[in-house]
Amino acid sequence: MKTLIVLAILALTGCAAVQESPDLEFDWTERPDFLKLRNDFGWSDDWSARCQLGRPAGEMASAMNSESWEEAAKIGLKWVKRCPIDIRGHYYTAISLSELGRDVEAENHIAWMEGLMDSIVESGDGNSCETAYVVISISEEYDALMLFGLERKSQALVSGPMMCDLITAVEEDGEEVSIYFNPAAHFARLAKILK
Repeated sequence: MKTLIVLAILALTGCAAVQESPDLEFDWTERPDFLKLRNDFGWSDDWSARCQLGRPAGEMASAMNSESWEEAAKIGLKWVKRCPIDIRGHYYTAISLSELGRDVEAENHIAWMEGLMDSIVESGDGNSCETAYVVISISEEYDALMLFGLERKSQALVSGPMMCDLITAVEEDGEEVSIYFNPAAHFARLAKILK
């Protein structure tokens, strides 16, 4: 049983050997149904291969911190072609493009980031398990926290009539808040792997 759990965790974190998914072509000027797009990707069998394996958030942040905007934009543009529902990917890409003076492109990625975030915010209020924000992955929880301007302090799995993640976070003024997320797609992928 321990071996199955370890394999499931490796698969979900992208550490297992998975064939890399090909890039997709998107017109970033279009505004799709972001909820449908997130669900299509989040509930797909190739989620880990497409949106977890090799996620370059740290690599992009490092390039941005050293003001290597061209490199950060290149990494980001390649990544969002592979995983167009990555909120942080669009955010970092927009910042990098803006720093390069490519404002129209930057605005398109900001619009995608906002559309993806709006589809999360519209799913609940985050005040309880029953009204939790519905997300498709744990990384999406962390991306939402970042854009809410919150820093994660602790996280706990809450079980009951339904399972959810309770995250205690800290606001800029030091005040603690509790936010509930429902990562149903994540739980479904984990259950499928464990079977």
